[in-house]
Amino acid sequence: MLAVVFTQKDEFQLKEVKQPEPASGQVLVRVRSTTICGTDVKILHGTVPMVVFPHIPGHEFGGEVAAVGAGVGGLPAGTKVGVEAHTGCGECPRCIEGVYNLCENYGNRQKGHTHIGFTVPGGLAKYCVVPARSVYPLPDGLDYDHGAFTDTVGIVLWAFERAGGVRGGENVVVVGPGALGLLAVQMARALGAGRVIAVGAPVDHNRLELACWLGADNIVIAG
Repeated sequence: MLAVVFTQKDEFQLKEVKQPEPASGQVLVRVRSTTICGTDVKILHGTVPMVVFPHIPGHEFGGEVAAVGAGVGGLPAGTKVGVEAHTGCGECPRCIEGVYNLCENYGNRQKGHTHIGFTVPGGLAKYCVVPARSVYPLPDGLDYDHGAFTDTVGIVLWAFERAGGVRGGENVVVVGPGALGLLAVQMARALGAGRVIAVGAPVDHNRLELACWLGADNIVIAG
């Protein structure tokens, strides 16, 4: 299969590599849509710990189930899915608390930890093997491009949860109209915010206009 391979620091190639096969508890996803995160650039520059070259990056992608390993049910071939990048071991104190991104067994596959696109091959390839726990079927009406934002939307939702959530009619200010900020505008609207205000710099004018199209009631140009 074709894959983007970071062969070494600051070098990458589009290469033919062996197609992976799902083991017990795993799903083989045929990647249909993927994004490139700013962290992928850091990985390419060799500044992200635990990444070993050569490496297939990609942690924001959507696709369809191509095959499943033993013990995996409810995910028939062809199911449209999004993928969460981080799967904790499920047993350490941090995982039990629900903060599995801080799993004490980070990088230890034998203990059940997986960080897709970081400690294991990612989705910048035709196929990617992921834990079944990381796979989420997409509702009707969502396509593969939507699926590629599964992990990113989860980050935004977690930010709202940490801030105490959004009560109906409450005003929400989103500072910064980057990719996450624009998702936050949509999330605030979906959660029932009264007014959504997007704040950005003069250079962000086009993004602020997009924020209005995505649901912001007002924009503020700061600086």
